[in-house]
Amino acid sequence: MNGMSSMNDEKLVSIIIPVYQAKDTLRECVLSCLNQKEVNASEFEVILIDDGSTDGSGKVCDELASEYEGKVFAYHIKNGGVSNARNLGMEKATGRYIAFVDADDKVLDEYLENMLRVLDDATVLVDEIGTDIGTGKLSGYQYLENYLITGNSHVWGKLFLRKAISDENIRFKDGLTIGEDLLFLMDIALSQGKEHTIKCIDKADYIYTDNENGAMKTAFKESFLDQLACWKLAEERLISAGKYVSRYAHVSLGVSMVLTALLVVGKVAMLDEKERDNDLSRLAIDESKKQILHALKTRGVFAGLSMGHKLKVMIFRISPNLYLKLYGNYKRG
Repeated sequence: MNGMSSMNDEKLVSIIIPVYQAKDTLRECVLSCLNQKEVNASEFEVILIDDGSTDGSGKVCDELASEYEGKVFAYHIKNGGVSNARNLGMEKATGRYIAFVDADDKVLDEYLENMLRVLDDATVLVDEIGTDIGTGKLSGYQYLENYLITGNSHVWGKLFLRKAISDENIRFKDGLTIGEDLLFLMDIALSQGKEHTIKCIDKADYIYTDNENGAMKTAFKESFLDQLACWKLAEERLISAGKYVSRYAHVSLGVSMVLTALLVVGKVAMLDEKERDNDLSRLAIDESKKQILHALKTRGVFAGLSMGHKLKVMIFRISPNLYLKLYGNYKRG
């Protein structure tokens, strides 16, 4: 592994940026991280993990590390996915707190300040994009039920206490290309349990770029099965919370399982008949049907679907082939 070692003394914040094919956006992203108000540049570091990029991103990483020596650190690894890159970033981090930023996004100049100013010694996680709950904090179980299961399942826009992660050996799940953020956050929430250590503030200092080539916007491929696997693992985690989460949380998760399965089936439907006449497409359809039937066993899940999704589920349950034909023809116009 190539790379420049970061300083041994503990920083206040380590900003971890996984980098893959981001040559055109990386510099602007890093400069936005460095341009923070009210936070001395010596108090934080930016860690770049080049995940085997082939577009020149690795060179940009090295240039930034050279230009901002002591503030930006670059590491180069073989392509292993965003989970692997973030895990390495956490190993290299020296900050008391950790923040994750994607290489095609930017942050405003008050990004760190607005999260750091609400911290106290009992804060494990600050979520910048949520409802401001005043001076109070949420327990891990409350955060799991009221935020994660209902959709706030990305790791950007948050500040994490590094010790809380390392003490529990919480990692991003290698091998998953979709859904790794949700599982990571659920593990943190479950590790906190009944402890009120999570703060939510009503801010939006993180500028997310809607990537048209993102995982969920591309044509069907094998990695879409990761989304089904992710929700199965999420369900296992939710069950482990036992009595500390309500039935509503299980209903919300069940609805998400159904919608995810329909999304995967919809991607298969967009293939022509010859393209989907293979074992992978058949596996996706079978696994999606199993997930829908499983989720519907939870009372309240079907009722929680929109009328349109209810109709889709009914048609797909009766005849997957008919659903594929109808949905494909509709989407193709």
